[in-house]
Amino acid sequence: MTPDLNLLSDADLLSHVRSRDGDALMALYRRYRLRIFALVLRILLDRCTAEEVLQDLFQRLWDHPEKYDSSKGELLSWLLTVARNISLDHKRKESRRASFYVYPDVETQVELASLTERRLDAETIHSVRQVLDTLPEEQRRVLELSYFEGLTHPELAETLGESLGTVKTRIRLGMQKLKHAMSLGLLQSK
Repeated sequence: MTPDLNLLSDADLLSHVRSRDGDALMALYRRYRLRIFALVLRILLDRCTAEEVLQDLFQRLWDHPEKYDSSKGELLSWLLTVARNISLDHKRKESRRASFYVYPDVETQVELASLTERRLDAETIHSVRQVLDTLPEEQRRVLELSYFEGLTHPELAETLGESLGTVKTRIRLGMQKLKHAMSLGLLQSK
């Protein structure tokens, strides 16, 4: 006969989690999710992201229950601290991404949007590849990694072993050359 997990103490539930009992993890989740979610939501101000952080927290507890040390305080205090740290890490990561993004001018945005709205046929893809191939290697590489592989500017700098300023300059110059090619009609589809 299995005990009613909701009646067990945090220590007993955590012991069950260490034994890979998913029901015990769910009992802890049900016990503390609302308090933790309220804290995370206050920090992030975004319900969807707060839900992701909550899931991440309990996934971490499942993966590494040994990281909680009962001699240092209550389980809820530890969970709230870890949730706070995950939330702040997420905010820092998002603010870094936003501060490193180069926003193209309105005209370039409109031109790029019109390109993506059209169905890219083989001829258009070939034209884009031809224009990219005319760029200096450094500019072509940084544009491909940024736009086709989704690397952020800091990730580009690290991957290429260049300074952040150099990476941003190469993106800007490459985009200017693509814009010029677009204005000449080299990237027009049928």
